[in-house]
Amino acid sequence: MAARRGSSGAIQVGIYTRISKDDEAEGLGVARQEEDCRLHCAARGWEVAKVYEDNDLSAYKRKTVRPEFRQMLEDLKAGRIDGVVAWDIDRFTRQPRELEAWIDEYEDAERRKRHLVFDSVSASDIDLSTENGRVIARIKVTIANKSSADTSRRTKRKHLELAAQGKLPGGRAPYGWNREDRRTLVPEEAENLRKAVKDFLGGIRWASIAREWREKGVRSHSGGLFDDSKIKRMLMNPRICGYRMHQGELFLDESGEPVVGDWEPIVTPDDWYLLKEKVRREGEGRDVRDYATKYLLSGIARCGRCGAKMRAFPSYRKSKTSSQFRYACPGKNDGGCGGVARAGEPVDRLIRNAVFLSSDKALANVRERAPEWTKEEQLASLERDMAEFKQAWQEKRMSAARYIVLTEDLEKQIAELHRERSLHRAEAATFATGPIDIRERWEKLTIEQQRAAVLKVFRAVVIRPASNGPIFDPADIEPVLR
Repeated sequence: MAARRGSSGAIQVGIYTRISKDDEAEGLGVARQEEDCRLHCAARGWEVAKVYEDNDLSAYKRKTVRPEFRQMLEDLKAGRIDGVVAWDIDRFTRQPRELEAWIDEYEDAERRKRHLVFDSVSASDIDLSTENGRVIARIKVTIANKSSADTSRRTKRKHLELAAQGKLPGGRAPYGWNREDRRTLVPEEAENLRKAVKDFLGGIRWASIAREWREKGVRSHSGGLFDDSKIKRMLMNPRICGYRMHQGELFLDESGEPVVGDWEPIVTPDDWYLLKEKVRREGEGRDVRDYATKYLLSGIARCGRCGAKMRAFPSYRKSKTSSQFRYACPGKNDGGCGGVARAGEPVDRLIRNAVFLSSDKALANVRERAPEWTKEEQLASLERDMAEFKQAWQEKRMSAARYIVLTEDLEKQIAELHRERSLHRAEAATFATGPIDIRERWEKLTIEQQRAAVLKVFRAVVIRPASNGPIFDPADIEPVLR
C-alpha cells in the first residue's frame, strides 16, 4: 500500500509535541517543537495532517495516560496518517514497551507493503521503518528511560531529605499562607481555617462550613470557591498544625516524633489530632449525628411507645399561639408506629433548660475528676528503648537490618501513644471550656451547635404519649442522661 497522499500529493504525517515542567525551564515549549517539526516536514516535502499535543504529561511514568499519543497510534493504524515527526525520541516516548507497540505497527505495515515514515528533528537516524532505525530507537529510549529513573530516584531522595529537615515541599502556597514565602500566615485566611476547625469540633457539618465560606465570598488563591471536600482536605493536612507530610502521610523522625516544619502553624497539634479522630470516628459510624435539620431534637427524640426516632414536621398555624412544628413518630412503613406526636416548642424549652441546669454540674464533675493520662510512663519507656537501639546502631554494636526490625513496631507504638496523649489533652480542654457560658451564648449558637450541646448531656429524649390531653406535661418527657 502506498503512503497516503494529500491534495498536493505529499505524504500525510502527524506532528507530536509534548511538554513537561522541566521543558518549560529549558524553553522547549510546544510552540517551538511544532515550529521546528513543521520546518523539518517542509524540507522533506511532507504535509502535516494533524498536530498531536500532550501538555504537562510524562512520557516516563507508566500509569500516565497520554490521550493524544494514543489517538495518534489509532490514526496511524486507521490510515489517517502515514507517519510521525517528533522533536526528539524522548518527546515521543521514554517507555520501551510503548516504543515496541509502534515498532510492531511499522513492521506490520512493512509486511503489508505499506510505506510509513518516522523522523525526529534532533536526530535523523531514528527511522522506525528501517531495521537500523528501530535498533537506534530502542537504544535511545532505553537510555532516556534510565535517565528518567535516575532523575526520579534523585528527586525522591531530595524530597525525603527535605521532609526530614521539615523544609517546605514544592508547589503553590496553600490557602492560609503567604504566596511569596509560603511560610508566613495571611491573617484573614488563617482565621477562617481556625474557625472551621473550631466549628467542626463544635458539631457543625462540613457542608455548613462550606456554605458559610461561600456566603462570605472566601476564595482560594486561584480564585475558586471552596466546597466541603476541599475544606476537609485542608484541615486534615498536618501542615495546618506545623507538621510535615511526605507521600500523603504524617512524616515521623527516628524517634517516632512528627517532624515540625519551618512554617507558621495555624492550629495546635492537639486540635489537629482531635479533628482527625473525630473524622475517623464519623467514618466508622461512631459519634455520627444527624445535623441536617432545622430542629433541636430531630433524631434525638424517641417515641415512648415503640422507641423509633421521631422527626420534626412544620405545623399549620391556626393562631399566633399555635405550635410552629411538632415532633412525631414516623408511620409503620418508615419504621415507627405513628402513635405519638407532640408540639415542638415546649419540648425544646424543657430540654434547653435541662441542658442549662446540667452543664454546670457536668463541668464541676469534669473538673473534679480531671484524670491524668495514664500512659506517660509507658511512652517514656518506649522512647528510652528507641534511644538505646539508636545509640547501639550508631556505635556499630547493631546491624542496620536488626535496628530496623527492632524499631519498626516501636516507632508505630510511640506514634500511637503521642496521638493518644494529644487527643486526651485536646478533649479535656474542649470539654472543660464548653458549657461555662452556654446560657449567654445559646441564642448565638447554630442549630448544629445546640444539638451538639444537647448530645453532650443526653443520649436521647423519650417522648411518651400525652397523659393530660392537649396540655403539655413535663412528666411525659424523659431525657436519658449520658
